[in-house]
Amino acid sequence: MKKMKVRTVIVLNSEKMVASIAQQDLAHADKYFEKALREDDSEVLLELAEYLESIGFLPQAKRIYEQIKEDYPESYINLAQIAAEDGDIEGAFLYLDSVSQDSEDYLSALLVMADLYQMEGLADVAREKMLLASQLSDDPLVIFGLAEMDMEVEDYKAAIDHYAVLDNREMLSLTGISTYQRIGRAYASLGKFEAAIEFLEKAVEIEYDDATVFELAGLLYDQEEYQKANLYFKQLDTMNPDFPGYEYHYALSLHEEHKIEEALRLVQQGLTKNEFDVQLLLAASQFSYELHDRQSAESYLLSAQKVAVDDEDILMRLSTLYLEEERYQDVIKLDREDIETLITKWNIAKAYREVDDEEKAFTSYQALEKELKDNPEFLQEYVYLLREFAEFEKAKQMAEVYLTLVPDDINMMEFINEINL
Repeated sequence: MKKMKVRTVIVLNSEKMVASIAQQDLAHADKYFEKALREDDSEVLLELAEYLESIGFLPQAKRIYEQIKEDYPESYINLAQIAAEDGDIEGAFLYLDSVSQDSEDYLSALLVMADLYQMEGLADVAREKMLLASQLSDDPLVIFGLAEMDMEVEDYKAAIDHYAVLDNREMLSLTGISTYQRIGRAYASLGKFEAAIEFLEKAVEIEYDDATVFELAGLLYDQEEYQKANLYFKQLDTMNPDFPGYEYHYALSLHEEHKIEEALRLVQQGLTKNEFDVQLLLAASQFSYELHDRQSAESYLLSAQKVAVDDEDILMRLSTLYLEEERYQDVIKLDREDIETLITKWNIAKAYREVDDEEKAFTSYQALEKELKDNPEFLQEYVYLLREFAEFEKAKQMAEVYLTLVPDDINMMEFINEINL
């Protein structure tokens, strides 16, 4: 609180209250507060109210603002903010409605209204208030607030236009936010990736920011500029190895450059932070498999299966791995009624056939016919299985379908000729 001029004993009431608060003597503070309400003039009370509001004594500040609001209409803004703090949004709007459009406080009222509407999830209405505010003031913070609203309502072109009139360094100083980063994000949302990359790179050049570097690296990865993406991922890895979640994306980018051992190291690093991250476990399994470490590939999959909410992808990978290793009983152990992935079902059907459980294999293939009738490999297997069960007409029909897909398969032509004999 600014030092008050000692004019009369009225001023001393407010000063004594402030002093009592500083000494944590709340009983005396309350006593001087009541005297101040009765004896201090409005100007002194306004100063006291602002101080009390700044230190969180909101009920006391509210009482003062209510008392002096006719003399100081700006008090309606403070009352609205206090009401909002108390969760009384309706009351906050009532206070703001008391500020007339010709008042010098109307701009402040519009800004608070925008905040309240945003809090209520009414971003479009909040933007309308910010737009009105921008028509009353060219203050950079007002324009910035409007641009932020543009981003929230996904009007990215308008956002770019508004951010572009602002000085990036000034806004960094005032808000800690780079307008270049915001423009880059807006361009990315519009699908203009080259422009997005350009602005994000400018943002990073001016001031390093972990989130912006990660965003830039991810965008470069999406544009298949893996080498450049990895430079930024590496920068993030060096500057802040605790940045959440970057290892997975960095590993994928390394993998695209066929740096599989490095990719595996990155996901293993991520797993030291969160050993239950299914995404990392699946990546670790895939990279281990590509490095011919099937045992580790299986181990990562089994770990993922223990914690995954949906294990469909894991079952597909396990069944494929077991099938390749001719571990048919392990494939069959994965069988259950709620499996949805066709490849997993097909792998299980193959395993039943390999262990000579022809009845189960035949039933499984029949169940897959509708979904895989356009798959030549499936049809080829199914045709011969149908023959084993003396389903000659069906076998011939499936063989003819197969030949529409693979018309030069001589063996299948001979098969049909044999059935016709």
